[in-house]
Amino acid sequence: MKIDGVKNNVVSFYKNNTPKTELKAAALKKDTIELSPAGKSLSALSLDSKTVNSPEKIETIRSEVMQGTYKMDSKLTATRMMDIMKGRDI
Repeated sequence: MKIDGVKNNVVSFYKNNTPKTELKAAALKKDTIELSPAGKSLSALSLDSKTVNSPEKIETIRSEVMQGTYKMDSKLTATRMMDIMKGRDI
């Protein structure tokens, strides 16, 4: 029985096909991320907090409270408190 060594064309065929499969496998592996609805609402809240906590608005409210001229809507406050306690979005 005569056994020849590996022919060059077999080795070159293997080398030519191996990188293509590795590239396809690398192209298929991608990380993805998806935010939950709660995360999206927190993100929106953090964007809104810049306007709520502005130093000008805080100073205006502080001076109105000190002068006794600050008026707050008690119905709106009660409604928002109930929404928070019931877990509703504001």
